[in-house]
Amino acid sequence: MDNDTLDMLRTSLRHVLTEANTVPLAERLAELGWDDVVADDPVTALHTLFTLKGDTVSSADAIGPRLAAALADALGDPQLTTATIGLDSPFGPSALAADGSLIVDAVVFTPPATNPVVVLVDAVHLGVVSGNTLTCTALTTTDGNLAQYRLTGNVPAAQVQCIEGATASIAWNAMVTHGRWLIACELVGIAQHVIASAAQYTGERIQYGKPIGTFQALQHRIASAHVLVVGAARLTEFAGTSGDAWSALVAKTVAGQAAENACTQAQQCYGAIGFTWEHEFHHYLRRTYVLDRLLGDWRSLERQIGNELMTSRQVPKIGML
Repeated sequence: MDNDTLDMLRTSLRHVLTEANTVPLAERLAELGWDDVVADDPVTALHTLFTLKGDTVSSADAIGPRLAAALADALGDPQLTTATIGLDSPFGPSALAADGSLIVDAVVFTPPATNPVVVLVDAVHLGVVSGNTLTCTALTTTDGNLAQYRLTGNVPAAQVQCIEGATASIAWNAMVTHGRWLIACELVGIAQHVIASAAQYTGERIQYGKPIGTFQALQHRIASAHVLVVGAARLTEFAGTSGDAWSALVAKTVAGQAAENACTQAQQCYGAIGFTWEHEFHHYLRRTYVLDRLLGDWRSLERQIGNELMTSRQVPKIGML
C-alpha cells in the first residue's frame, strides 16, 4: 500500500471510528470496501485500523469480528466467521459437566443474539453453542464506554457442538496470537496519543514564567516514556509481519507496559487537570487498563515469557528476518 493510499485510508477510518453511529462497525467498514482492503494488504490495513482505534479511543467493537475471522480461518469453517468469541470470564471458566452439558461463563463485546458462541473449555476442547441459549448481562467495567457482556448458562449436551483435539488447540492459539497483535496495535495507538498530547501540554502550560516543558524532570519523563513507546511500535509492526506467536506475545507485553507507563508519566505532566472529568486523559487511562487485561495483562505475560525462556534455554530473536 503506497503512502497516498494509506493517508486516504487513515482519513476514512478516522471518520468511521469517530462518527456518532449505532450501526455495527463491521457494517460501516463494509461500505468502504473493507474486505477488499484487507485482502490486498491485511497487515497494513489491520495495523492502521487498530492503531487509530487506540488514538481515538473509539468504543466500536473491532476486535470481536477479527477474533471470529481468525478462528474460522484456523478451523477452516467459514460458518464461524459470524461467531461470537467468548473470552475468559473473571467469574469462572467455562467447563464441560459430567453429563456432557456445557457450563458457559465468558465475556464478549457484543451480545450474540442467535449467532454461534465459541468458548474455550480446556486445552483441547472448544464448545460451540447458539447465543440464544445463554443469558447476556452487561458488565460495569473501568472503561464505561467500551461495552462488555457476561454470557452464562448451562447448555444441554444435545445443543453443544464440541471441537476437540490438536485442531481445537492450534486454532484457539492462532486466534489468541492474532488477537494479541491487534490489541498491541491499539495500545500503541493509545500510548502515542498520550505522549504527543502530554508533550504539547508541557509546551503550553506556563509556570514560574516559562513553559513546564523546559523543566528537566518532565523532559526526562516524556523522553523515557517515548522510547518505550517507539520500541513497542517496532515490535508490533514486526509481530504483524511475522505472524508468529512469540512475537505477538512479546509485542502485547511491551505495548501494555508502554501504554501504562505513558499514562503514568503523562499524569505527572498534567498535574491536577489530569484528574478532571473534563480532560480527555482519563479516557485513555481507562481504556489502557481494560485492553491490557484482554488475552493476558503485561505483568502476567512477562512472567510467561520468563518461564518459556527458562524452559527452552533459548532466546528467540525478534526483528531479525
